[in-house]
Amino acid sequence: MKQIIYITALLAVLLSAGGGRAQDLDSYLQEAGRNHPGIQAAWKEYYAALEQVPQAGALPDPQLSLGYFISPVETRLGPQQFKVSLSQMFPWFGTLNEKQQAAAERARVKYQQFAEKRNAVYKQIRVQWYSLYKTRQAIEITQENIGILESLKSLTRRNYENDKGRMAELLRIDVNIREQQNKLGDLREQLATQRTDFNLLLNRQAGDSLKAPGTIQPDTFNIMAYRDSLGTHPELTALEHKEAALKHQVEAERKKGYPSISLGLDYAVIGQRQDMQVADNGRDVIMPMIGISLPLYRKKYDAMVKETRFRLEAIQAKQQEKQNTLSSQYKKAEEAYKEALRHIDLYTKQVRETERIYNLLKTSYSADGESFFEVLRTRLLVQEYQLKLEKARADRNIAVARLQYLTGPNNPAGNTPGSRKEVVKDQEKFIQKNR
Repeated sequence: MKQIIYITALLAVLLSAGGGRAQDLDSYLQEAGRNHPGIQAAWKEYYAALEQVPQAGALPDPQLSLGYFISPVETRLGPQQFKVSLSQMFPWFGTLNEKQQAAAERARVKYQQFAEKRNAVYKQIRVQWYSLYKTRQAIEITQENIGILESLKSLTRRNYENDKGRMAELLRIDVNIREQQNKLGDLREQLATQRTDFNLLLNRQAGDSLKAPGTIQPDTFNIMAYRDSLGTHPELTALEHKEAALKHQVEAERKKGYPSISLGLDYAVIGQRQDMQVADNGRDVIMPMIGISLPLYRKKYDAMVKETRFRLEAIQAKQQEKQNTLSSQYKKAEEAYKEALRHIDLYTKQVRETERIYNLLKTSYSADGESFFEVLRTRLLVQEYQLKLEKARADRNIAVARLQYLTGPNNPAGNTPGSRKEVVKDQEKFIQKNR
């Protein structure tokens, strides 16, 4: 019986421990990869673009026609009864290949847009996660500070009862406690809103349970190693593929100005002559045909080429603009990262020293009832530095998340899909990874 009770208790402990364990950030990122509608939409758009590649490289549909002679045309071999024609148009050599290459590059653009969307969502989740941490720490620090103020209030009341304090000091502490309690209520409301935002990022119900992080690991970033990595950002890579697609499109449109060749075959059914007998009486007629288009209106084709070249120049200008924008964003994130590191070092020291000053002042105040306002001011200063320290820790990790987003180390493997087989392989990797 004791063994059964022991095993039951052990299972209850294990189940409660497993059920109460909070998810970590990586598991939330994986959940977002599976469920975020924006990520899924971008992936479907990419795969839809892949289906345009075989379409672009396909020949025009062959033409089949059937003609019936209401009044048969008499020939030497007999009357023509009906005719079947089959023809196929062939664009100029290399046109279809250029169109297919352009479609493949446009599919690669969609892939980079998918990677950019996923990275942006991941960055947003990281920023929101560290904001949750910052708010939860502010709640805990404020609760702790209210407890300390209550303890200081008891000390002040004792001094007042022993004629070493004043009523104004008690009232001042009450004012500060109410202010801290009001601030605590605001922080709890803020945390509830942040939880809702985080759940919606994961495509959950807004009210689903979510435990805010109590601790975070200090994220680091090697600025020197990644400073030149902006060229891997998906938005830049997408513009490079757009440029490549337009180059292929220029060639395809230039080749449109060349003749297209048509090959065909006519089959005429001939009836037998009844009025006389001739050699090969009623023999059907087979007639191979060849045709050629005449692209005489050159202005149309020249305008198509010029239009695409202007669009190509526009893309090249956008690449430089995006490079400048990313460089500016990287510099700001780098400064924020360095500033957060300095603040962490500063406020760690400030918390330690102000705590020491507060304890000394509190001991003195307990003995002689003097310097009440210095004790209170120092206590509030300790809280202020504690809040700034936790904010700096969160800001450090937020800056790292932005730096990682800009340099692109979180991009999925195989950013530049090649053949259709490789693309399907990339898709399977994505599904397996996010299943």
